[in-house]
Amino acid sequence: MNCMRMQQVLDAHIDGELDRVTTADIAAHLAECSTCASRRDQRVVLQQTLRAQAPYFKAPASLAPALRRVLIQTDEKANPRNAGLSWLHVAAFATMAAWAGMLAGYWLAQPKPDYPQRDPAVASHVAALAPKYQLIDVASSDRHTVKPWFQGKIDFAPPVKDLAGEGFVLLGARLDQVADKPSAAVVYQLRKHVINLFVWRAVDQTPDEIITSSVRGFSVATWANGGLRFAAVSDVDGRDLTRFAQLIRAP
Repeated sequence: MNCMRMQQVLDAHIDGELDRVTTADIAAHLAECSTCASRRDQRVVLQQTLRAQAPYFKAPASLAPALRRVLIQTDEKANPRNAGLSWLHVAAFATMAAWAGMLAGYWLAQPKPDYPQRDPAVASHVAALAPKYQLIDVASSDRHTVKPWFQGKIDFAPPVKDLAGEGFVLLGARLDQVADKPSAAVVYQLRKHVINLFVWRAVDQTPDEIITSSVRGFSVATWANGGLRFAAVSDVDGRDLTRFAQLIRAP
């Protein structure tokens, strides 16, 4: 078990979905690797927070009468002599109502489909700033120290730029995760504001332009380039984060 493999199976381990042999390998690795143990603790806290605070949406009260009317109308058209509501209809209605409620809640709780990585990136940003966790695994303002640190830990090379001349000071980096994606997190600072730059492998090779938005009070800039996905998250003004993203994206 190495750090990269640990990143891939961490969530499944926390959810108790792995076999005994793999679980034993993970336990042995966690006992020796403080970085991965810290990641595990962050995921557990994030899991508990989501369970406690994630919104739950009930089906609207108007859904049940609407479904009942549709079932009755359908039955009346098929069987004019039997316009009553049978036990089979009641069972079908109950099942449909339950599924509709579940689907409505799931749909409403999901991030918008255009950039679904924004909310998970914000969650990882907030978790990394928690006082009990370590924001940086390798602390250095030298890009030639930070960039080689990722070798052997992830299977891609994230961009690490010296942007001190533009006001963005490199603080270091760490391994992290955005949703289920093992990612590199390169940490910068603008004045007293921390910027987490998350980088992970893109599903496709199509580049995307920078889009800056606001998620729960945080500025988030997202884009894709060179087969990688990027999400920069901070509490800085959106214009500052857009400028930061443009500097990172530039050749």
